[in-house]
Amino acid sequence: MSAVRIFKDLTPYNKNTAVALGYFDGLHLGHKAVIAKAVEAKSRGLVPAAFTFSSTPKSKDKNAQLLTNDEKNTILEKLGIEVLYILDFEQLKDYSPEDFVSKIIKDVFTAEEVFCGFNYRFGKRKSGNTQTLEKLCKKENIKVTVCNPVGLDGVVVCSTEIRNRLKKGDIKSANKLLGYDFGLKSVSLPGRGIGSKIDTPTINQQFENGIILPKFGVYASAVTLNGKTYAGVTNIGVKPTVGDRNLPNCETWIPGFDGGDLHGQLVDVRLKEFIRPEKKFDNLDELKAAIKSDGKRAVELLSKEQDYD
Repeated sequence: MSAVRIFKDLTPYNKNTAVALGYFDGLHLGHKAVIAKAVEAKSRGLVPAAFTFSSTPKSKDKNAQLLTNDEKNTILEKLGIEVLYILDFEQLKDYSPEDFVSKIIKDVFTAEEVFCGFNYRFGKRKSGNTQTLEKLCKKENIKVTVCNPVGLDGVVVCSTEIRNRLKKGDIKSANKLLGYDFGLKSVSLPGRGIGSKIDTPTINQQFENGIILPKFGVYASAVTLNGKTYAGVTNIGVKPTVGDRNLPNCETWIPGFDGGDLHGQLVDVRLKEFIRPEKKFDNLDELKAAIKSDGKRAVELLSKEQDYD
């Protein structure tokens, strides 16, 4: 697998490309279908490329991203994209559809083929659609492939549907539409040490700004650190029993881990199944009993999938 070349400006690329176009805010099954078409074009001598944005368009402020830009870049590389242009939306928001095709698709990418989803919009105020793209690219002798919607379990796979399911805590079906498990990969931050005092030491993480927060509550999770994966129990919310602020937090206890302090280490937490809503307990003894019970339930749920440490 070739390392992806990432451009954050409009420096022209000097080889003929096949370009996947889209915001790709989740890289779900629908997005992957578009990416796959661009990657297939490598067999025709074209370099698989993608064009996307590093920031959320203002019209999508209410629609938080499903994964970070770093995760997006990593997944695109794994899927076979070799050239990635990732720009700030504000840099291009005033481009007309005509300028977007001539100055970016043609002049920057030297594209011979482009691929997009059925609902792709582009140009100033989303004035261009797939028909516009086909018409403008035809003038430049660029082939356009509009990918059909991807359906699963009776619904069209899209970011809005996935966000709605995450907000309801329906993590299993959201993961199915994503094609991977939702979660976060970040450094463990120092906490208040309350977990250690009640024999349930936890790792504390924060979701990046702009990333969607799933329904507050307790989840069974798969936790990967130092190359090993463990069954975990993750609380997402404001810790109503011991929290002293309203900043949402991701806190995970790993029942089978006794390897010491994990502060400062990179930990990958993937949510698997919703266990219960967040709850305020009267005292730490009740909290400890609940965490132990949640941990047991998480291990039981995940053991059905595979063996965890």
